[in-house]
Amino acid sequence: MSLSTVPVDERRISRKLTVNVEQTQINVRPVIKGAIKEAAHTMADAYSRSTMFGCELDSPRHDEFLYTLFKTMISTATLESRDFAIQVEGCTGVLVWTNANHGYHWPQVFGTAKLASFIGWPAALRATMKLQPYCDKIRRKVMKGYPYYITIGYMGVLPHEQRKGFGSALLHHLTDKADAVQQPICAQVNDDKALQFFKKFGFTVAAELKNGSLFMVREPVVMTNTQPQPLRIRPGRRISDY
Repeated sequence: MSLSTVPVDERRISRKLTVNVEQTQINVRPVIKGAIKEAAHTMADAYSRSTMFGCELDSPRHDEFLYTLFKTMISTATLESRDFAIQVEGCTGVLVWTNANHGYHWPQVFGTAKLASFIGWPAALRATMKLQPYCDKIRRKVMKGYPYYITIGYMGVLPHEQRKGFGSALLHHLTDKADAVQQPICAQVNDDKALQFFKKFGFTVAAELKNGSLFMVREPVVMTNTQPQPLRIRPGRRISDY
């Protein structure tokens, strides 16, 4: 997972965002069906220079891989619950999360054959048979003391819109939800900027992976004189109003 911070490439700014310019407060809203493609473009732009996926592809193919990956991931999340993919300011920033134990580790988003069509069979088999099980094992070990917890899959903000509070708004939305139900949040981060960002929200390092990634955990803030609420998850978009 994680927060991606990369410099802006003006050639990649090609989409018209739908935002309310008179609005002063940053609203966090679910990614609706009609915005899935825009949300996928945002995530692909945010991770365009990230090395976390370990894929040595030429630029057009790499862009296609990221877009298809995040489109599939966001679509899957919204089918499970329209709460699991959230966005701010016309998909300027996007966050995917879940309360399920499987998380949203990237090799599991595609089937092995489809993943191999992008990165080749050797890399696809390494990702699905070694990397994914290893990361899952570490997450289970770190979170074994918690019967329920929230997992952040991926979070990204358009490069030219970073440092404007959009990422903070997304994470505040999730930490408020976690505090209300008294559940911890776990996240996997892959660079120092993401590490420092999550530390500001109370995340601490719980484990270090062989590839240099870190698992971080945030304990819920204890709410005095308040009983924990149940985590209310709205239905997925197939049975929802939109």
